[in-house]
Amino acid sequence: MEIKKITHNIRKDLSHVISLVGVIPLLVFNYILIGKIANYNVLAGQVGYIITITIGVFIMGIIVGKRMLMSVTLKLIDDNQKILTMQHELIEKNRLAAITETVLALGDQVNNPLLSVTGNLDLLELEIRHLELSEKTRNRIETMRNNFSRIREVTDKMSRLHKVEMVTIQDNTRMVDLNKSE
Repeated sequence: MEIKKITHNIRKDLSHVISLVGVIPLLVFNYILIGKIANYNVLAGQVGYIITITIGVFIMGIIVGKRMLMSVTLKLIDDNQKILTMQHELIEKNRLAAITETVLALGDQVNNPLLSVTGNLDLLELEIRHLELSEKTRNRIETMRNNFSRIREVTDKMSRLHKVEMVTIQDNTRMVDLNKSE
């Protein structure tokens, strides 16, 4: 869920919550009318004074309550946005950690056999260097060496990733884009 959508929903619901703030002053008003006036013999003038003060308290309660609710709600919205940002960062860090662990394991599994093949290619070249090889054979050996180097460069680059960029390929499959990743 997007942060803006959450913020909009909270502000929309805030108006419903604010209307509940008036309940407390209304209860105070009822308490004064029922509790105080019923228990004492109060003259009509005093009743009018009590009603006026109660209405004033009621209005002040709504205003103060609305400000308090707005302040608390805005603080909650800000805190919620910070939490969502931190969650997103944590997800990205965990994703990068998982990719890094996979890449390191893959690099190890690829580089060990690659080292063996490259070493054997070196030994083979030493054994056949005195032979007359065709240009085609020499090109094949050079192509093998270049491809081994390229594989080694890719595994080295993958092991140094700290920012991963993904690309979508066929069938909505996602993979690491080594050219855009850092």
